[in-house]
Amino acid sequence: MNQTSTPPLITSWTDYAAAVARVLACAGHSLVVFDRDLMTLHLDHPAQIASLTGFLRRSPSTTLRIALQQPEALRNHHPRLLELLRSYAHKFHVQETPQHLASLSDSLLIADGESAVIRFHHDHARSKEIVADAEACKSYVRRFEDIWNEGGTPLSASVTGL
Repeated sequence: MNQTSTPPLITSWTDYAAAVARVLACAGHSLVVFDRDLMTLHLDHPAQIASLTGFLRRSPSTTLRIALQQPEALRNHHPRLLELLRSYAHKFHVQETPQHLASLSDSLLIADGESAVIRFHHDHARSKEIVADAEACKSYVRRFEDIWNEGGTPLSASVTGL
């Protein structure tokens, strides 16, 4: 019998949220996120903020990077996440992806390059969870790095202007 099995397909938002919580909880040194607007990840919920805060405090070398297509939701609906960005700006980076990546429709949450939740389309819960499998995560890690390396506009938690 084959030792490696395909993870079950996640089809409900409840199961998706549970998978996101599990991946956040297992992060040890790096977290990367690519998403349209963070709304379905619910990163501003108190339990997720607690996980992210614990992660960022864990070690001086932890890093959190988020690539967003539509940053307005972060600015308008994620005050706790913005506070984390303000407090941990030296290890928490957010950037708006360039316009030429606007047609990308998937979502990635990857912890330590070995656990992930991959949503196939931002409008649907349909996704898969990868647990402690660096080989299965390799192409998604590469995809995130390709997206991140396209550049974009860095976002900060401070308000500029008058």
